[in-house]
Amino acid sequence: MSLPAAWRERVEEYVRPLYTGLDGVDTFGGVRQLETSLAELTDGLEHDARALELLVLFHGVTDRLGSLDSGGRWQIFLAGLGLQPAEIKALRVGLGRHATDPLTLEEELLHDALLLARSGVRAAVAGLLGAGRKRLPLERAVAALDAGPEPRRFRTGSGRALAEPQYVAATEWIEDLRRRLG
Repeated sequence: MSLPAAWRERVEEYVRPLYTGLDGVDTFGGVRQLETSLAELTDGLEHDARALELLVLFHGVTDRLGSLDSGGRWQIFLAGLGLQPAEIKALRVGLGRHATDPLTLEEELLHDALLLARSGVRAAVAGLLGAGRKRLPLERAVAALDAGPEPRRFRTGSGRALAEPQYVAATEWIEDLRRRLG
């Protein structure tokens, strides 16, 4: 990504504990997966890499950051890194709308990366594993499987292009699994 190494280290130190739930499960690995998807999504696109990296790092913990308003601890931290007030405001606004109403390219890229994480055979298998942890009967778990978000829900052309084969493969895999178990 594009943040200076010292900034990246400080931001990770700030957010990593926030990605750990009350059950002790660390979900910061999801950030790494998003960054991998974003490398494909952004290939050849002109975008603000620093803004995107900050969106990715903070996206999963906005509810744990405390007040995002001016003068809050989070904004003081970002200002201490050297971000300008306009950059902080853009980040705050982007964190609030990337999932439902992305407006900037960076927000759309994060939106699509999050959808990709819920797409394809890998996501369907994760759903089965989650159903197993809940001790759901196999037939019920398989009946609830889906291939993830339809490609038309993606905001960028690269997102749709990456989602289409994943969606088709997952749909075929789920249908085959249902046939075999049915």
